[in-house]
Amino acid sequence: MKKLNLSVAFMFLAVASVSLTSCRKDKNETAETIVSAEDNATAENEFTSLFDVADDFSSNDARTRAGNTILPSGAVVTFQDSSFMDGDGVECTIDFGPLKTSVPKGTLCQDGRFRAGKIHLSITKRYFMDSAQVTITADENDNFFGGSDGVNMTKLTGSIVLTRMSETSIKIDVSNARAINDKGTVSWQSTRTITKLLDNGPGILGDQFQVTGSASGINRNNENFTVNIDEPLLKKVEMGCARTFVKGKITLTNTSSGKTLKIDYDPFNNQACDLSAKVTINNKEYFFTVR
Repeated sequence: MKKLNLSVAFMFLAVASVSLTSCRKDKNETAETIVSAEDNATAENEFTSLFDVADDFSSNDARTRAGNTILPSGAVVTFQDSSFMDGDGVECTIDFGPLKTSVPKGTLCQDGRFRAGKIHLSITKRYFMDSAQVTITADENDNFFGGSDGVNMTKLTGSIVLTRMSETSIKIDVSNARAINDKGTVSWQSTRTITKLLDNGPGILGDQFQVTGSASGINRNNENFTVNIDEPLLKKVEMGCARTFVKGKITLTNTSSGKTLKIDYDPFNNQACDLSAKVTINNKEYFFTVR
């Protein structure tokens, strides 16, 4: 079937309206929900990508960076505290370089994603230990950007806390988060559990994990929405696949209208790394490409 991006899907729905009175209401509610879906997808992908960096770096002992690291050779790691022996953990800054004005605007990392600017990591104890915590922060002055193509870059601010629950399970809390790009600003928060399904050794490259949990946010039009993961989101951390999820289903609800939208990250049931997804709204299905 033909794939549509979310903005094209919206235009199609708008043009398809027939009755001026009733369809104008449907059109507005549909537009509202699709904007929320697009904004949530951006926040979802970018903040999950930040987890990728933290998990990769921390599992490499936070110092040696041995193994299959996704960090490019151009990333500069500066330690403010490099030893666990003093009892107060390890702290460092990862600098991917400034956002460029020409394409690619960010630095290409080993997972196929582009990054620019700085993030800060604070690790309480060795990552494999129970209850170990990793806090990732980025503020306005860090000018941290992420993107899947090196062209459309999204600025991220906020805090992510990773808490080791078991050998394969990590709880993730995202708070005070904002994703800012040429479309506008989305505020986002979530509580998730990430479970590693395949461990390819030190680093995160080659790993596979699934995500469960919920999220909420305020879209670029200042409308509130909630998100629930109905079927675990599956991610393969490899070139071409790490840009988004290859499987999973979510339900997004706009709190103002009560309208719901279903998103399927594996519309062809093949777990392909093709950025394809399907949205169902008002019992109609549309295919789109995840940005």
